[in-house]
Amino acid sequence: MQRATHYCSSVINRHLVLCFLAILAISSPAAARDAESPVDIAQVFLQANQAYKEADYQSAAVYYEKIIGAGVVNGEIFYNLGNAYLKAGKVGNALLNYRKAELLMPRSEDLETNLQYAFELTTDKIECKELVIVLKNFCFWYAKLTTGELRNLFLLVNFIFWALLAVRIFLKGEMYAIALYVVMFCTIVLGASYGLKFYNTHIQLSGIVLAKEIMVRSGDSINDTVLFKLHEGAEVAWGEEHADWIKIALCDGKKGWVQKEAVGKIQGWAQ
Repeated sequence: MQRATHYCSSVINRHLVLCFLAILAISSPAAARDAESPVDIAQVFLQANQAYKEADYQSAAVYYEKIIGAGVVNGEIFYNLGNAYLKAGKVGNALLNYRKAELLMPRSEDLETNLQYAFELTTDKIECKELVIVLKNFCFWYAKLTTGELRNLFLLVNFIFWALLAVRIFLKGEMYAIALYVVMFCTIVLGASYGLKFYNTHIQLSGIVLAKEIMVRSGDSINDTVLFKLHEGAEVAWGEEHADWIKIALCDGKKGWVQKEAVGKIQGWAQ
């Protein structure tokens, strides 16, 4: 935890991050709609960092949220926001933003350290045995690459495959045949990995419970039967929505309805 907190402080002091935020602010559609200048966002960024240094974590979180609300999508900002919420004792909000940061910077060891630490603080220990868990453990490219990076790698290998296939038409030889089969296998694996990751980050979305405790019911009404309870920080699959309710599912198979305001959505961005 100490190493990750030190990392957050080092990010805060980087002038390059500040410049990058200013550039993002210029190109951000939300910033254009709100008529906010890069200086405004830069100022809020400095205020957030100062509040964090002064141990005013709740104010720091408010400032970081304001930056994100202006349309800035940056893994470091989500990470810093997660740190602020974790220091403020809001584990659910911390996990939500760590998960969002993970979509943008999946190879960050400091993020992974804080993510695991935050999960240890949660009440519900849900055992998951899913294909995605297997992929994260054995298919390093799935866990360590963003959706955009996986897509680009797949397109590159796919291009190489078709190039080799064209060469194979004119040049015969065992070496070309072996290379073609190897690249074809890599193309299939990467294509499947990209498709699954896109599905899990853009279609079958996840959520984090933000409330201290919620009742999971059999239907979308406060009068429906309570099936079980969940606590702050529990991760769920985001399903059907109806009015102010959503249907959630746990990786152990349990399902039910909860009020939407009690759960934060994890959703990928176009890359």
